[in-house]
Amino acid sequence: MIAALGLFLVMQVNPSGFASAPVGGPPVDSARLTSFDFSPIPNTQYAGDSFDVTIIAKDEFGSLYPYSFNALLTTSRGYYVSPNVVQFASGICQQKVVVTLADSMTIICFFGAVSDTSNPITVYPNIPKRLVTILPGEQIAPGVPGGRTGRPDSHVAGDTFRFQVFLTDDWYNLISMRDDNVYLGSTDPFALLPAGGQLSNGTASFTGGLRTAGRHRLFARPAAGSSIQTDTSTAFSVAAGAFAEFLLVAPGETILPGDTARQSWETPGKKGTPDVQFLRTPFPISIYATDGCWNPVTGPGDTVFLRSDFSFDYQPGAAELRDVAVFSVQFNNPGPNQDIWAVDQQNGRESYRTQLDIRARGAMLEVEVFGDDGRLCDTVRAGETTRVRVTVHDANSAPIVAALLQTSVVRGNGDILDPNLLTDTLGVATAHFLATRAQFAEHDTIRISSGDADTLIDIYVDITDSAVMKGHVIAFPNPFGSEYERTEISYYLQSSSDITLTIHDPFGNPVLTRHFLRGENGARAGLNRYIYWDGRNTEGHRVASGIYIIEVVGEKFTGTTFKSSYRIGVLW
Repeated sequence: MIAALGLFLVMQVNPSGFASAPVGGPPVDSARLTSFDFSPIPNTQYAGDSFDVTIIAKDEFGSLYPYSFNALLTTSRGYYVSPNVVQFASGICQQKVVVTLADSMTIICFFGAVSDTSNPITVYPNIPKRLVTILPGEQIAPGVPGGRTGRPDSHVAGDTFRFQVFLTDDWYNLISMRDDNVYLGSTDPFALLPAGGQLSNGTASFTGGLRTAGRHRLFARPAAGSSIQTDTSTAFSVAAGAFAEFLLVAPGETILPGDTARQSWETPGKKGTPDVQFLRTPFPISIYATDGCWNPVTGPGDTVFLRSDFSFDYQPGAAELRDVAVFSVQFNNPGPNQDIWAVDQQNGRESYRTQLDIRARGAMLEVEVFGDDGRLCDTVRAGETTRVRVTVHDANSAPIVAALLQTSVVRGNGDILDPNLLTDTLGVATAHFLATRAQFAEHDTIRISSGDADTLIDIYVDITDSAVMKGHVIAFPNPFGSEYERTEISYYLQSSSDITLTIHDPFGNPVLTRHFLRGENGARAGLNRYIYWDGRNTEGHRVASGIYIIEVVGEKFTGTTFKSSYRIGVLW
């Protein structure tokens, strides 16, 4: 009824999701609104397409009710028409409307207690537009935004359930008479689903299951090139199942819930490759309680311990398995494919075996230093190549084959010529030390390391006369003759070149000349030593006592590269 005074307002909210608006009544008059008269609507319409509706308001005498007001629209099937609030101007409403539900129905207009219906119309589904996945606990809801009602059921990992896929228009009305192919997927990489199937009259049922615990969705997609939209289902929960397995996980491996691998060599329930471990070096091993799909669960509290076919130790001796038990493990001998597994003390059940690569690593170093003469020493002369011989032992004191040996000078001006080496079949590697940059005698320190072993050794670098390192010829002893039978001549070359060494008497006459070819001792880059003069001339006769001049000249095709002289005394 229209209120006698004022404005009558009606608020309507409908389940289709369309907004409603206030409905205002006309002013008070002697005439009353008693009916609505619909102009004929074409019988055939399509969901989602607009069509024209004309409605005339009538008074009690069948005449035009000439007032302006708002009224509500609905359908005989529910609130599937938009807009659902229409405006009358001078008693007439002309409006384009959209119906979203494919069905037979009438359009209803009402204001207060006054309502009337249109002629019956049939609304057909529109063009195929989308796939819709309906899970257990849900129902398809044609004509409603989202197209679904209900709440998806929860499932247990590994269990199967049935679900449906529908082909619909844009408003979720079923498209029949179509047998499209659909393809299925899931957010669970280990879901046990059919690859797809064919719809029959726009729908199909499928059976599948998920293995990974958590929140998941299903996907339904059309064949490649189709304009139909792929569908993502409502999210639903998958719970872990009951305790069924226990899983041993080594460093380098991670647990892989839901894994479908079956054979032990495929390492079911985990991914990754175990890290290399080292002899007598502790590392962690974790034992997880899982369901039959390798999802972690709370275990029964059984006591578990470790076993291996190889010599190993672990702490603690046993552990209670609730969620995860962690052991500290070390193997006592090196070698590949050393197995390890877990055992349930209550029922003797075992995990599958994990293979580990146990390698020896340097634990002790045996170092020897040899001079140019092949003797053990701790003092070397500048320019000499010194051999540093290292034997690498493991934690069992056994030599290690192919162990990486690293050497470096951490103090002093010497150089290691080969800083990275591998030990031979006897566990030995030999590095070479050379000091050519020192200006004065010094102590050099060498760091030697392999695996966990690390040590420092000191080598004293002796320079008889620092002048030799500055580009001068020297001879020692000086003088020589009666007490010392010969003198050693030394000089330092920046680069290899042909050398002429001449000894002159006090009057400048040459008494002895020697030539050295580039690259041989006496003509090589660096310190040149072990060049001796015994005080005899070219004919092998002793020279007279006195002061002599040693002159060294280096020549390349580019010119003189080195020239230096030195006075030395001969005393018989």
